Amino acid sequence: MKTLPLISSISLELPPLSRMAVDELYHFLQYLQFKHDVDLESVLEDLEDEMDGFDGELAREETGEISLALFKQELGLK
Repeated sequence: MKTLPLISSISLELPPLSRMAVDELYHFLQYLQFKHDVDLESVLEDLEDEMDGFDGELAREETGEISLALFKQELGLK
């Protein structure tokens, strides 16, 4: 098997993405890290920070407590 030379490191600038798109990007980079044995840990940590910040903002916007019955309904429990 012939080993190809590596390219120089690159940086990408991404447009604003939805939470779902960032999540998919995160999982894709995890796959690349595993499949090609590359260290993408710092990139994954940056994405985790973005996701945590986004999730934190959403949590602050939530209205507060919900009833146990509604919570069970949301979980699909009877």
